[in-house]
Amino acid sequence: MKRLIYTLNLFYLFGLTLWVGGMFLLGFLVEKIVRDNVAQPVRSITMNKIMDVFNVEIIYTCIGLMVAAEVVKFLVKKYSRAGFDPPRVTKRRYVREVILGVMIVLAIYMGSFLRPEMHEVDRMKKASPANQQLQIRFNRGHWTFVNIYMVNMVLGLSLLYIHGKEMARFRERPTDE
Repeated sequence: MKRLIYTLNLFYLFGLTLWVGGMFLLGFLVEKIVRDNVAQPVRSITMNKIMDVFNVEIIYTCIGLMVAAEVVKFLVKKYSRAGFDPPRVTKRRYVREVILGVMIVLAIYMGSFLRPEMHEVDRMKKASPANQQLQIRFNRGHWTFVNIYMVNMVLGLSLLYIHGKEMARFRERPTDE
């Protein structure tokens, strides 16, 4: 039982660290390198392709790993005869699940709604570069994207902290004899 829970925690942590680490890598390193070293016409295409892969394929895979691990842990807790009770380090119940839920909602909004809208505005902006309204709309969308990314980074770091504290407390409890 303990081995199963440990493995599920590793899947959860793998998904979470890939998600949060990828956000930091893309947000700070890749964007700066592309902005400083790639010519303007190619810069937009390069960043769009990188962000498409990360915001859809990689993040959705991470969400799948994390949700699957949480569902299996829930089912084990509910139906196991071993009496598994995971350690809780937060004062309120389901804090981890609520934070993960908010992160998932924000990621789906960014990947499925905001990202395609940004691509459309970027395409229209390239078609008529003199249109200031499109530039303003693009800048607003970009800042919305950046702000949601920052919120997800902070929430992801919070989850890593909570999970780390839980893992530090995850050990066999002595049985009363």
